[in-house]
Amino acid sequence: MAQITLSLLLTFLMRFFEPCSSMPAWHAWLLAIATIVIPLFASLIIHRYFYQSDMYALQISAAYAGLVYRKIAPLLTIFITIIFWHFVKYIAFIAMGFSVSFLLIQSLYSRIFIRLRTKILRITDERIKIISEIIKSMRIVKMYCWETAFSKRIYLIRKHEILQYTLYALYECIQMVFSNNFIPISLLLMFGTMWLYNIRFDTNFFAIAACILSFMRLYVIEYFSLGTQFISNYLAARKRIESFLLLDECDRDNRLLSSSLSQDLEMLSSNEMKMVNDNIEKNIQNGLFALKNIIFDAHPSDLICIIGPVGSGKSSLLQTLTGEIAYFDGKIRLHGSYCYVPQEAWIFSSTVKNNVLFGKEYNQNLFQSVVNVTALDTDFEQLSNGANTLVGDHGVMLSGGQKARVNMARALYRNADIYLLDDPLSAVDVKVSKHLFEKAIKSYLHDKICILVTHQIQFLQDATKIIVLNNGEMVQMGTYNELITSSTLFAHLLEDIHQQKHEFSSDIEQQQSIISTVCLEEDNEEDLMTNTDTKQEGSIRWNVYRSYIRAGVGCIFGFFFILLILIANQAIFLCSSWWLAVWTDAETHRYKTFDNCTSISAKKVNNIHSMTENEWNIYRNRKFYIYCGSILLLLLLTFLRAFTSKLMCLNAGRVLHNKMFQRVIRCPISFFDMNPVGRIINRFTRDIAVIDNNLLFSFPNVLEVS
Repeated sequence: MAQITLSLLLTFLMRFFEPCSSMPAWHAWLLAIATIVIPLFASLIIHRYFYQSDMYALQISAAYAGLVYRKIAPLLTIFITIIFWHFVKYIAFIAMGFSVSFLLIQSLYSRIFIRLRTKILRITDERIKIISEIIKSMRIVKMYCWETAFSKRIYLIRKHEILQYTLYALYECIQMVFSNNFIPISLLLMFGTMWLYNIRFDTNFFAIAACILSFMRLYVIEYFSLGTQFISNYLAARKRIESFLLLDECDRDNRLLSSSLSQDLEMLSSNEMKMVNDNIEKNIQNGLFALKNIIFDAHPSDLICIIGPVGSGKSSLLQTLTGEIAYFDGKIRLHGSYCYVPQEAWIFSSTVKNNVLFGKEYNQNLFQSVVNVTALDTDFEQLSNGANTLVGDHGVMLSGGQKARVNMARALYRNADIYLLDDPLSAVDVKVSKHLFEKAIKSYLHDKICILVTHQIQFLQDATKIIVLNNGEMVQMGTYNELITSSTLFAHLLEDIHQQKHEFSSDIEQQQSIISTVCLEEDNEEDLMTNTDTKQEGSIRWNVYRSYIRAGVGCIFGFFFILLILIANQAIFLCSSWWLAVWTDAETHRYKTFDNCTSISAKKVNNIHSMTENEWNIYRNRKFYIYCGSILLLLLLTFLRAFTSKLMCLNAGRVLHNKMFQRVIRCPISFFDMNPVGRIINRFTRDIAVIDNNLLFSFPNVLEVS
């Protein structure tokens, strides 16, 4: 409403500046003050309007918003059309038709944007996947001196990604040419039609048309164009999210005991599990591997040991219990919480304490108990920072036995009902393994269900039940005494395991409780403790802008070339508006009679009036041709301004990405030990996305405003 009211006031104010105007000066002053106050008032209200709109958008559903829009949008369109018709008559349909055509074309553009955005995301995923694999395998890369080969591979993928971004920017610039120049193009169509059919117009026509078209450009064209781009990005992301969400869910809910499933099974007491007639299939290289005929149940305080030769399916059985491997026949029921300790310890880059807590609330008594039963207390005594010592990414500062014990301590701290232990004693020496079995498994977990996969035959006598697996099938089950007296297969299996341990014992080194296998100086240890991710705050230094511009255009002259195009674009826009205003003034002087004119105004009016019809047509044609040429030049400069600025941003993103990857891949191994993989990958994902998307969108607008 403020925009429309302002356009009406400008129409009345223009009469004061007409030659021989009889409007009092104080009327003009009131109108001028009103034209200043109304935009100021509108600027104060518009921000409050956006804030309230955002708040309401979070509170109401999209359905209500759609219903309200369908109510209001036609009314607003009809109202603008009526105002347009009142002042410019049927010429208004030219502007409305161009607006509708532009909006229809936007729907086609949205499909192009979705297709291009999907291709860009696919290439980005490939680049991030390869970078992640390179960083995780950096020791192998440096050992074989593959830095140059992998750098070329990443540069090539990044080049393909930038090419897709360039194509996306090209279509975006074409869209910007018509959206940013909506007013000049609409005025060209309107005035061109009136020029072609010799329809008269005046200054009031030009003023009201410019004001209403500016309103339509902001609230119809500009917002719709931005909405089209944002929706295209959303739809491309939605496909990826949907494909992830539609993946098969884990069958954990089906394995948990519930009242609806209790009719199929006998009622189990608290913290029990049962596995009946299970048939699991898993693809391997040489065919199909299956777990079959496995039937057992467990109760609190049970220690079930699972043994068998290598490849018999011991780890697969535990993964089936956790739901990582799907089963196709039989039933698995778990009553209570469970905790799985994998064979390969997983350690993240943080302190030992955080690896044990794993997000749970710190309990000093519980933490100390867990540390004691896992023999980590002696490690803490040898460290200046104790439990707060950083272990590096993947626990590179820890030995294999220490990783296994930290992994075990994390499981014990969870205080679950069922523990699935996948051979946690194989990574430690005999003394530590005996300590873990006696203190952690037998004593600390004495009231829990514990299923232990092990090759340590000296601990089988303490098991309440032993399951023997062979080629994925449960061949025997019983206590140690029952199997040793009645089964020759069990005796032969113990012999084979003992022989394998004897052959492997020569490769096992005595694992002392020290936090690192690498000698570190004290200052390096302090650097490791303070190596945290930080974010700079405050104003951005000018050298950052200079580095970005240099990376984008190669030299400072390229930036000045872009500024020159920008200045020329603004100059052509102002000149075309001025030329159209001169033309409308001449049309007003030609067909309107003025009284009380000054000598200067009268001379100007008389010159227009004294023209013959042929001279007036030549004068009018020259005005239109020059105006038409200025609009075409304006469109060309707008495209060059937008496309060159986007090319500069894309080139800056390519150069900065390649420099960053080159420096990262040339860093020493200590850099990757002290910085988590996620922190490094985030520089190539989130930060590069800001350069490729946010800066690509904002930088041309910054240049235009500046």
